[in-house]
Amino acid sequence: MTSQGMEFFPNTYYDGSASNNDMSQPYGGQISGSMNRGTPSVDSFDDELPLLEELGINFDHIKKKTLSVLNPFKKIDSHIMDDTDLGGPIFFDLVLGFSSLMSGKVQFGYIYGLGLIGCLSMYVVLNLMSENGIDMYRVISVLGYCLLPIVFLSFVSLLININGLFGYILIFVAIFWSTYSASKMFVKTLTMIDQRILVAYPVGLLYTGFALITAF
Repeated sequence: MTSQGMEFFPNTYYDGSASNNDMSQPYGGQISGSMNRGTPSVDSFDDELPLLEELGINFDHIKKKTLSVLNPFKKIDSHIMDDTDLGGPIFFDLVLGFSSLMSGKVQFGYIYGLGLIGCLSMYVVLNLMSENGIDMYRVISVLGYCLLPIVFLSFVSLLININGLFGYILIFVAIFWSTYSASKMFVKTLTMIDQRILVAYPVGLLYTGFALITAF
């Protein structure tokens, strides 16, 4: 049919529902498939390690090493330092600095400076003396954990005056305690039982420096 030069054609019936079904079917399949691929399963979360273990902080190992220092006469396992945990040593250094801060002395720089020099020196000395060798992380871990008696001494100095005969005895006990524990761990880890006195001498000098910082 023609009207004023325009020609019209009859329209066919358009089934919208059928077309929508045909169009939505492939897209729906793609979306559901991509969602299934992207959604992690519950098993993948169960297999992951706890956050603290991923950060290298194991409270069970920290407890065992701390108890080994608190009881230096107890027999220790030769594999106690296989886990190079640095959480405990850093915490004890912070506590030592905090206790000095409570007594009115800001000595964080001295503590970390002496600790850095001492760890580097002991690393060189132990690798020269031992055939097996030791890495820096284990040296820091042992020296840091065995600093615990010096931390106790620092808190005792807040309560009593240690610039006297009784205080000097406490300082000597703390130095001997830390030196005994550290040298025991080193010789046990490196199988250097016959060289314990040689290992204890530089370790004792290091802890003497920490004790002097704490006392004076």
